[in-house]
Amino acid sequence: MPALLSGCAVFGGLRGPGAAPPITAPATGPAPAPVRVPVPPPAAAPVSVPPVSAPPELQPSSPPLTPSKPLLEVPAPPPAKPGLIAVASASADVKGVTVMLGVRNTGGRPVTFRYTPQVNWGSCELPPLVAVVRADGKAVTAPSTGGRIGCTEILLTRTLAPGDTLTLKRLLPPLTLGSYRLTAWLDAESAGVPLRVQAEAVALVVR
Repeated sequence: MPALLSGCAVFGGLRGPGAAPPITAPATGPAPAPVRVPVPPPAAAPVSVPPVSAPPELQPSSPPLTPSKPLLEVPAPPPAKPGLIAVASASADVKGVTVMLGVRNTGGRPVTFRYTPQVNWGSCELPPLVAVVRADGKAVTAPSTGGRIGCTEILLTRTLAPGDTLTLKRLLPPLTLGSYRLTAWLDAESAGVPLRVQAEAVALVVR
């Protein structure tokens, strides 16, 4: 029996199913050094690479840009000037100064124009309009009427065939004795465009 018990004591130390793990004493000696885990380097900033352009000879050709409207407005050519010329004459007597203006069409086509009465020399008169200058260069002003003048709106239309002449007459108040120069002209409208036909200045002597 003692032999069997001693044998059981020996076999009791064996591990069997459901047996607890054996208790082992901690190993003596220095503690192991901590293991250092390497830290990954920070991510680098993205590097922008400029696009590579092909040489000019390899680039596709594109048509030039066309602006939607012209950058410079080209004015239309002016209308042809009618072939009108004017010749003036003047004479003086006790009643006043008579000015004559002849407008002639020297072109090859008829010319139609219209004119209205205008204030000239203190009254509303039809053409010709007249300016008077003394021999010393001082302008002669018209007599004052003492108020504002409003001309009646009368439109007169004339058509001059090639070679025709329109004669216009104007009577001015008497001038004092002396030498003068008179300029006469016609202001009108032809085809919606202002038209001026002016004669050369003429000399006048009042005795």
